[in-house]
Amino acid sequence: MGKQMSLLRATGLALVSMVLSVPSVFAESYGGRVDGVGEVEVELVEKGTPSFPRRAKSYGVSGVVVVKFNVDIEGNAVGAVIVESKPRRLFDRSAMRYMDTLKFTPYETNGATVAVTDVVMSVVYRLKD
Repeated sequence: MGKQMSLLRATGLALVSMVLSVPSVFAESYGGRVDGVGEVEVELVEKGTPSFPRRAKSYGVSGVVVVKFNVDIEGNAVGAVIVESKPRRLFDRSAMRYMDTLKFTPYETNGATVAVTDVVMSVVYRLKD
């Protein structure tokens, strides 16, 4: 029942966004957990651009950093930790700075905003051709 309500809520938000001419078709959402609720989705509404490290650019290397974090009641990404990075440590600092630019729609349950834990995101670094 909880997943169905989350899907209905997400679908309703997407429809409202389309009516308001907001390009929510391209909105990103990520799975996490809420105590007492279980698995939920949080929608990313604002983000910066990860900076490509000079050293990686000079080596001609692309990579990915997998980050695990929580979303607080204000929609900020907090408590980020690196789960995996390839190549190791080359993009870590940039990915952690990028986490500070993220803003999510705060998750609500029973009329109260709650924190979402264990959200996982991959930050991908690709050299432009």
